[in-house]
Amino acid sequence: MFIFCKYKSWLLPALFVLQVNFSYAKSFQKTFDLEKLASSKQWLGLLHLKDGQPQIRDPKFILSGDEFSSLNEMNETIKLFQIDNYGICRFPARYHFLNHHLDLGTLRNIGNAQCREFNKFNDAVPFDQINLIFASEVLSSASSMMGHSFLNVSGKNYKSNQVSHSISFFSEFSTFNPFKLIYDGIIGGMNGFLIVRPFSKDYERYLEIEGRNLWSFELDIEDFDKQLIKFHIWELKDVEIEYLFQSYNCATLTLYILGLANSELRQEEILYVSPVDVVKAVDKHNMIKGKKVTLADDWAFNMLSQEIDADVIKQINVSIFAESTLELNHLDAQSEALSREYLSLLINKPNIKQRLSEARYKELQGVVTTSSKVALDLTEYKDPLKTPQDSSIGVALSVIDDEEFFEVSILPAAHHLYADNRQFFTESELKIAELSLRTNLKTADSQLQSLVLYSVNSFIPSTRLTPQFSGAFFMGFHHTLNSKLEEKGVFELSGAMGKTYQIHRDIMLFAMFGLGVATDIKNTFLFVEPYVGGIVNLVGDSKAIFEHRLTMGQFDSRSLMHTSSLTYAWYSLNNITLNISFESTSAEQRRRNTLSIGLDYHF
Repeated sequence: MFIFCKYKSWLLPALFVLQVNFSYAKSFQKTFDLEKLASSKQWLGLLHLKDGQPQIRDPKFILSGDEFSSLNEMNETIKLFQIDNYGICRFPARYHFLNHHLDLGTLRNIGNAQCREFNKFNDAVPFDQINLIFASEVLSSASSMMGHSFLNVSGKNYKSNQVSHSISFFSEFSTFNPFKLIYDGIIGGMNGFLIVRPFSKDYERYLEIEGRNLWSFELDIEDFDKQLIKFHIWELKDVEIEYLFQSYNCATLTLYILGLANSELRQEEILYVSPVDVVKAVDKHNMIKGKKVTLADDWAFNMLSQEIDADVIKQINVSIFAESTLELNHLDAQSEALSREYLSLLINKPNIKQRLSEARYKELQGVVTTSSKVALDLTEYKDPLKTPQDSSIGVALSVIDDEEFFEVSILPAAHHLYADNRQFFTESELKIAELSLRTNLKTADSQLQSLVLYSVNSFIPSTRLTPQFSGAFFMGFHHTLNSKLEEKGVFELSGAMGKTYQIHRDIMLFAMFGLGVATDIKNTFLFVEPYVGGIVNLVGDSKAIFEHRLTMGQFDSRSLMHTSSLTYAWYSLNNITLNISFESTSAEQRRRNTLSIGLDYHF
């Protein structure tokens, strides 16, 4: 499905309409082997092929039907240009490509409605500059939990007005049923929507409404390829595109489209393509000419809270409601600039602004607008290019009491809490379709240890002036303990909510209250699980996580278990995380201890 926004400029007559004027013999004025041309990476990219098969099967897009091959599709396209006067308006990118290699003929004007619509698009949506946009993650939203990548194109339209448009692919979730959502997103497929609309709408939505950072990467693309991409966007109009989370999502389509300009980008399609993978791909293949970032207020506030000295933060927080004058001139130039920006964000938060008198607000606004000698560069803050790869394979050796186990796991998408999360908004964990297998090294018995369909933990620091909630959600199969400390496999659906406090820029403490339901088919039970813990960033690219849980009602309404854990993670090596953890669980005068050493490779 393709949706175009309507523009008044489109009401003017089209400048020209494309129509091919050639004979089949003339198409070979340039000697070229059609088989070789049909196997070229740019032609394969126009067909959206993966492992030789098109990812878009709509007959309006694939002309060769059940006899599909890249050569058959090329021959059918050439035939369409011969017999259908309007074929070029239907597939302008294919014509642009074939004409470059085969010299299909000159263009002349015909008054066809379909071509008139194409010309409206061609005139109103200039592609003078192409930017890749990355909107940061929002863990509370299933559709935005890994961010979103899309294209921004700009330039002067036929009226010589500077305009800017978004080109974005997404799917709307029509159900809150998690099981149906997983089935549709992974197996059944959902309707995909490709939208071209004014960039200002997305700018306002992501930055101001959803509070997400917007990264803009200007791409280095040749004029021929810009035109090819532009015409290909039109080819996707009215085409049914199936959205599949793991194989054909917003990032996949964006990667495929940019692959028309650089086919090497398709090499980065490994297992799963996430929005940040597209950013890393264009950077890896040297397509970025420049970058800039616009921070959402909450992100900027969080960044400044970490960068400014704690005493200065305390001084600002205390003084905004006092009658005394706030002085920042004693700070060095960098600290002063950061502090004024922090003050500006603070006094404009709705819950703060409504508590300030008009006179006090104007006074503090005067402090904010005092000139600063330092210009703030935000491009190095929370840079998506610096995040770890979001797929990983892990191995671990565990000793549980007196037994030894070997465990292997694969996480197709997202990241662990113990991973390097310094480039995310806050400490968090997101696991999608994580699979874990465990083998007893003495008996060689193996079992499915866990299959996490979806799990998220988000620890957002809360303050008196800016209160926030932290949360967690889990859905999937895993092994848990009963009151006799015996392992049982259960399917669990649970959630938690609580508070997180940043007592130091490197120390975060949290308290959460969780509820859940689990079943092993024979038994279904409700459980309550309050827990407290902390996350400490350490020197040498490492962190420590400690936690204590009290679990009540697991398998038995009278059961009560205490679990304490400590994890140390080191991520100094590129794409490798080392983690060491110790966990101790006690119930009914029994105790079980687990020591584990693991290694994760991110790819």
